[in-house]
Amino acid sequence: MTDQWPLRITLPGEPIGKGRPRVRVVAVAGKRPVPTLYSPKATKDYEAALRQVAALAMRGRAVISGPVCIVIRAYMGIPQSWSDRKKDQARWGMVFPTGKPDWENIAKGCCDSLNKIVYNDDAQIVMATVRKIYDDNPRLEIGVSPV
Repeated sequence: MTDQWPLRITLPGEPIGKGRPRVRVVAVAGKRPVPTLYSPKATKDYEAALRQVAALAMRGRAVISGPVCIVIRAYMGIPQSWSDRKKDQARWGMVFPTGKPDWENIAKGCCDSLNKIVYNDDAQIVMATVRKIYDDNPRLEIGVSPV
């Protein structure tokens, strides 16, 4: 079993953090309006794409049932408006992406998306690392392995 771990998942494109839940009030005839929570469309779409690539990466492996270690690398695109010097500094790891999305929102979206596909529940995660890095090829890379 150890030769097939860690599982590597790659989702091309600019990493997106989990958006804040939105509230909508639903009015039912003859009853009081009820507030309901929902996720923004961008969050739902990104998590669906991540679930899809995770399912492909699993390739018939069993869902992890014990403790899990997860490593998340968010490669953020280098802004085109930057000078060539600053772009080079970003490529060499001398400048880091300190803006949105927050690392914790990236992690939350990743961990929630892998539920029931890679592991039973994200409560199984006992070790996690998240890095935001600039790169010419924006993507999200996730490594998952049982502990």
